[in-house]
Amino acid sequence: MKNLINKFWVFMAIAVGLGITSCSDVTELNVDPNSPTAVPASNLVTQAQFALYDRMHSRVYNGEWTMLMVQHWAQNEYAEESRYLADRNTFDGTWVAFYASVLNELTAAKGIIEADENIPPARKANQLAIIEVLMVDAFHAATDAWGDIPYTQAINPEFPNPSYDSQQAIYTDLLSRLDAAIGSMDASTGSFDSGDVIYGGDVASWKKLAASIMMRMAMRISDVDGATAATYVTRANDAGVLESTADNALFVFDAEPDLSNPLYRDNTLNNRDDFAVTDVLIDHLKATGDPRLEAYAALTPSGDYNGMPYGLTDAEAFALKSTTSRPSDAVRSATAPHVVMDFAEVAFLKAEAVERGIIAGDAAAYYDMGVAASMEYWGFSDASAFLAANPYDAANWKESIGTAKWVAFYMNGPQAWSEWRRLDYPQLAVPAAASNPVIPVRLPYPVSEETNNGSSLSATTSNIDDMSSKLWWDVN
Repeated sequence: MKNLINKFWVFMAIAVGLGITSCSDVTELNVDPNSPTAVPASNLVTQAQFALYDRMHSRVYNGEWTMLMVQHWAQNEYAEESRYLADRNTFDGTWVAFYASVLNELTAAKGIIEADENIPPARKANQLAIIEVLMVDAFHAATDAWGDIPYTQAINPEFPNPSYDSQQAIYTDLLSRLDAAIGSMDASTGSFDSGDVIYGGDVASWKKLAASIMMRMAMRISDVDGATAATYVTRANDAGVLESTADNALFVFDAEPDLSNPLYRDNTLNNRDDFAVTDVLIDHLKATGDPRLEAYAALTPSGDYNGMPYGLTDAEAFALKSTTSRPSDAVRSATAPHVVMDFAEVAFLKAEAVERGIIAGDAAAYYDMGVAASMEYWGFSDASAFLAANPYDAANWKESIGTAKWVAFYMNGPQAWSEWRRLDYPQLAVPAAASNPVIPVRLPYPVSEETNNGSSLSATTSNIDDMSSKLWWDVN
């Protein structure tokens, strides 16, 4: 941590000499290091957005871990992760990306904006609020992966060995920060003219996204701190969350190979073909008559959809490689987006909030909206037949909502893993060849922390390779 997180501040003059030109999409990341100029804050925002959502959608964290943990994908060779073989080296790059890239770049952008006296106050407030939402999203992703992490003292050169904060304290502060960011946004004025890949600087959209993330985070702690959850779910609902698929927050990758969908780079540019869709998911989609099957999976050479059994040995998996369905071409196309948050998730959160007595409304209607919104996103305009055949079960609402979210979160492994851990549906089996007795519920701490911040890490845990101890909010 000392060498990786604070290095940015020590060499800030180098960081602002990267020569990024201002434009309005992810191609802003193209840098000419031979023509150094001062970096505008908007370009650091672009860089941070790409670093965050590229990592969240990556082979290592998304394809090769979280989508495996929820059994959306299986490995058809090199199947170690399907059997839960991971150690402190596996996710070191993910940890470094969160801190040394995303959070450092956002902190630098924040400092530039705060120091710029030429930005009108309302516009400055909007810019800072957007940065705050991104920082919250990054910290939230990190704490939901590892639990306790450096937070209060992180990204601060005064603390070369930052201490760890409890996940409870982190959640409490992040929810408060989101609440303040929402309150500081003025949709009647602008923010960034360029640099924001997600919403193009539209403040009204960012306000909806901030409220929606707050609803997601609040609901995630509902089993461990119902009072706080209810407070922030209500505030989010009152502030106004995503209202339709038109509001979906998407980070759309670029056709430029270096800036493309990381799973496209993995499959097409690096010629990797070691993922298959599981029989767990394909069999469920077939059994329920779900049209999303054709959007999620590719046909086998024999012209059918055939899932790969999950958690096999390398030899067992490779023997079935030629006969099982790969992910569809669409999900591994160059510009396929990472879903930051969508209306489908918001609708499912509202259905749960009704069941918990937090907000008023019709849980079944919200559930139907969530399913329909997911199908619309994947290209299917009419969900009525599916919903008639697979109605909402209010008596078993956790199972209904949990299973529907599991299906809808396809390609968004980090959220699928978190909601599976929280709601415990669908019920997934530990494979016979697994190296861990339970499905992992947290990441092992990285080797860089053991090396550079070992005293703080050891004060937090005596088992840095732990993958089985539940996070603070995962109480069931």
